[in-house]
Amino acid sequence: MLEALAATPVRAHLAVHEPPTAPGTTPGARIHRIDLHFNPDRITVTKNATWHRVSTPSGADIAPAQYVGTSPRVLRMSALFDDDGRRGGVQDRVELLLACCHPTPHSAAVPPASPPWVRLEWGRSRTVAFYALVTDVSATYTRFAADGMPLRATCELTLEEVGGTVAGQNPTSRSTTGPTTHRLEPGDSLPLLAWRVYGDPTRWRRIARANDIDDPRRLTTGTLLLLPAPGDDEEPARA
Repeated sequence: MLEALAATPVRAHLAVHEPPTAPGTTPGARIHRIDLHFNPDRITVTKNATWHRVSTPSGADIAPAQYVGTSPRVLRMSALFDDDGRRGGVQDRVELLLACCHPTPHSAAVPPASPPWVRLEWGRSRTVAFYALVTDVSATYTRFAADGMPLRATCELTLEEVGGTVAGQNPTSRSTTGPTTHRLEPGDSLPLLAWRVYGDPTRWRRIARANDIDDPRRLTTGTLLLLPAPGDDEEPARA
């Protein structure tokens, strides 16, 4: 049973956080998560470097390039939402995405106002797991109920990296000062928690042992779990 869990597919989701409450690059508390009905089949990540060349007087020679800086990463992806049996579920998710372009109520009450920070979390996909700002959302509804309720939507998303050194940006750079705790939320799994803490979803057994979990597929929302700190006493990761 435990060995079979290692091959369980990980569902992608967008983690939505409050922006920093003070000058800095530490995201605030997580507001909610937007679960994707289907994992993306294509994600595009772009990053550009800026160079400057000073023209030579004669114009005959090519001037050497001078590095100016780098642009933030930009992530583009499509998200398909289909009626999951919960009336209004598709429209709810689209509205959550659209809301990511507006300042959060908390930040509006405690200036400066800012839209939320989001991060795409999907198993081992480290390249796409960076805190970002939603710069563009385009939703196309393609199926409706008889009363006009949207039943299917495709959303084109553009996320731009916030920049700076963000605390906890890289899942493999977690603090090793001691264990932490986590209260289970809908959609959580031990491989997902292991990826967040250790940068490796195959280390979920470490969390299972620390919490005396015999069946990792039966987790109760609201349960407080102990998350052992990464350390040299960990057993080697197993596939």
